[in-house]
Amino acid sequence: MVTRGVQKRGRIITKSLVVHGKTYLEGKVVHIKELSLVEYLSEMSLTLPPLGSFLVHSTVRKGGLLLGAYLDGEASQQPAGLLALKLAKGASLEYVFVEERFRGQGIGSALLKAAVSLVRQRNLGRLKARAVLQNPWGDVYAHILEKTGFQAYDTASIFRFAMDTAAQKRWEAFMQQRGSRISQALRRRGFRTVSFAEAGEDVLQGFLKDTKGRFPAHLDPLTFLNNHEHKCVHDHSFLALKGDEPAAYSIVTTVDGKTLTFQQLSAAFKYQGSGAFLLPVAALVDKLFSAGQFKQMSAMIYDSNEQMNRLVEALVKPLATSVKKQVFYTL
Repeated sequence: MVTRGVQKRGRIITKSLVVHGKTYLEGKVVHIKELSLVEYLSEMSLTLPPLGSFLVHSTVRKGGLLLGAYLDGEASQQPAGLLALKLAKGASLEYVFVEERFRGQGIGSALLKAAVSLVRQRNLGRLKARAVLQNPWGDVYAHILEKTGFQAYDTASIFRFAMDTAAQKRWEAFMQQRGSRISQALRRRGFRTVSFAEAGEDVLQGFLKDTKGRFPAHLDPLTFLNNHEHKCVHDHSFLALKGDEPAAYSIVTTVDGKTLTFQQLSAAFKYQGSGAFLLPVAALVDKLFSAGQFKQMSAMIYDSNEQMNRLVEALVKPLATSVKKQVFYTL
């Protein structure tokens, strides 16, 4: 095993492992190079999935950097793998990708170790990462992280939903058994539901004012209402009101116009325990089935959020087509 400086246009940026023998491709050397977005767009032919492309572009737009893995002896001089490293608000590994024909030969480990070295050289503090288990590459990535020294500090469940006929029937059965009764009781008490697209300016301004102090502080709707990447879908995001007072809300976003991500669900302190949270959820699901614009939706729930997990267990878990575990790591 030897080490070699990694260069960007002749400038050493970090050290990466160059390993001969069985650890990497036999008889070949791995070089890690920092890439500009122009180089990535013009020179690389990696077959990234749509989510991977989004994460790479998002990382660069926010001031992060890309590391490419190259192999000596490859005539094409195309990279064998790519790593996206976010630097804003703490360093985090946003995405790691290795071409299928190079997998299982240490390319991912080389990229990861180069990123760790870079973060330490720049004194950026802790480096965070996340891995979705049960994915074809996710379990391997989690193993590489742990082998490199990363430690798990939190877990979450990722629910994916297909808005198909079977899901619609399950939802209708729930509403008939329980949901409609709760919703009707709330409406008799003066609750109503309105989408962010339909709410007037006065209602929205009152809601944003009320979120400061009357809603749990760890959820900030402005995070997504003003987000240019995770775009809020206003006609699928809903407010539950008691008169003109905000009682609960849900926000969903999309990055591709095809799949929804459920980002926030919160009830005002005053109305927690009233069941008001059901109104924006029911309005969203009804909109999904009636509009038919989005066929898939995902939601991530931290395992430590006991209240939300009870809600998911009772309401939406039967609609899920898959449930996967996401592990959060730090080094």
